[in-house]
Amino acid sequence: MKPLAIAIAATLGALTLVTPADAARLRWQIEYTGWWAADGGGSISGQFIANQEDALDGMISIDEMKSWLWNWTGNDVVPAFSISSVDAGASTDGFFPRFYVDGTPNQPFDFNLDPDLDQGAFTAGDYYLDLEFLRVESLLANLVSQGNPELMGTITVSDPTVVPEPTTLLGLMAIAGLATTLKRQKQDA
Repeated sequence: MKPLAIAIAATLGALTLVTPADAARLRWQIEYTGWWAADGGGSISGQFIANQEDALDGMISIDEMKSWLWNWTGNDVVPAFSISSVDAGASTDGFFPRFYVDGTPNQPFDFNLDPDLDQGAFTAGDYYLDLEFLRVESLLANLVSQGNPELMGTITVSDPTVVPEPTTLLGLMAIAGLATTLKRQKQDA
């Protein structure tokens, strides 16, 4: 049985090293701070994942997002919560929502700025975040914290980081398992 396990691990590991990867998936971290001072503070942090080629135009639209996650820290009005694209009933909304990912500042809605760049609204369960209008809601409790776009808040978008592919991780685990098995066999001998 051990020779079969070693052969399978070696094959998986070798395939990982020689199989061309699909397009790289990238993760961007986002943070909204300083907009909810009137309600006792609060901030939104999160991330989304998209394919590298989708960022070539400098923007990632909600349709290009493979997944998303948002965390609201809570304030005096709306308690803390987290929502993600894998939650039951998760959905997105907005007027062609997208984020700049090329260093161009993302801003809340302002008639003096490009009104077509809407960062969108995200809903899951009883929670709703409208990032364009800085609105945070607990729908079931009927609580709303409305950010003030006139405050000097910030919206930061990190540089992207590469998200490892599951097949790559599986192959690397197979190689690690193979190395451990071979080390144990050598110790047993």
